[in-house]
Amino acid sequence: MSRQIIIDYWVEKAREDLASARDNLKSGRYQNAVRDAYFACFHVFSSVLLNEGKTFKKHKEVRSMLHRDFIRTKKIDRSWGKHYDWLFDNRHKADYRPLIQFDTDQVKEIVEESEAFVKEMAGFLKEGSHARKHPDTGSV
Repeated sequence: MSRQIIIDYWVEKAREDLASARDNLKSGRYQNAVRDAYFACFHVFSSVLLNEGKTFKKHKEVRSMLHRDFIRTKKIDRSWGKHYDWLFDNRHKADYRPLIQFDTDQVKEIVEESEAFVKEMAGFLKEGSHARKHPDTGSV
């Protein structure tokens, strides 16, 4: 199986995760929306890593590569790292901490930011590995 087929699969999986996050948000299932938003970002960034020839075995390795190979090198805006970190930490809480609650507006914002992250990383895949500015801040 070619690398491009797998990359395309992960990007499509990210889009499906976003659709699920939106549905869960609309239905008031905020923990599930947070989890789905995380997996959308995880899957699309996994495709970016694969495109660069990088592999991983654990979710924390993906997070580390995001910061080490993309944020520190200014390939992508540091705000994406903050977003991914929030999702990473809170997805874990949503899955493993009993009675964790998320605020409606907070989850809405997270889903929207995750949509922007997926769009940004998909654009990154199309355009190649050069620095990308955050659409809201304009910074690298």
